[in-house]
Amino acid sequence: MGPMTALIGDILGFPLLLIELSTTAMGFSAAAFIRVAASAEAQTAALTIAFLAGVSEMLGQSVILVVNRIPLYRFLASLAFTGFTYVLTALTWTLCAFAVAPLTRVGLLDISSVGAVAGIVSLAFAPRLLGVFSIAPYFGAAFGNVLEIWAMLLAMFGLHAALGLPVSAAAFCGGAGWLASYVLRMSLGHLLAKPLGDLRVLVSGSALEKTPQQIIDDVMETLSGERRT
Repeated sequence: MGPMTALIGDILGFPLLLIELSTTAMGFSAAAFIRVAASAEAQTAALTIAFLAGVSEMLGQSVILVVNRIPLYRFLASLAFTGFTYVLTALTWTLCAFAVAPLTRVGLLDISSVGAVAGIVSLAFAPRLLGVFSIAPYFGAAFGNVLEIWAMLLAMFGLHAALGLPVSAAAFCGGAGWLASYVLRMSLGHLLAKPLGDLRVLVSGSALEKTPQQIIDDVMETLSGERRT
């Protein structure tokens, strides 16, 4: 096998690895999390899954971008921006899990397992690849909550299955890490609402005034007006 053939095999193999890890992880496969904990390549794939989860969420808002007449290059920049925020969320979750680990009497996380924990938490974002559907009016918010809980449970499961943490320690580290990262996101969201909003406008080129529900309401109002005339 020549170098070029090997390179092509690696390029084609990575997307297949993403598909394999994400689909098996959603089904609470211990093998998927064990693989991520042990392999640097799988950890890179897991971080990519977290990135793509953010991209999926932004794709769900593509109708908003279209209505607000976002240029293609800014649309792609918005996808990347949201993807990177998901990666940062996964890394924050990881750091929080390490921060609360000393509070447990058993199953302390060792600093050498940072990569493994980051991979496990990032892989837990696999359900959020379905985030493209969470933007739908009426049921989208509830579906987004389901994905949030699903990801949290996967992180707990992964810490237990891949690192051998007792169930109680895995639940505490995974759950507290999720809670801390959630509170941090909400707190920073309020404190940094204006600068983050300005950054989003800078990236997307628009304030994105119209939400999906507003778009639906506008369509329904237009149709009602046509019926009356």
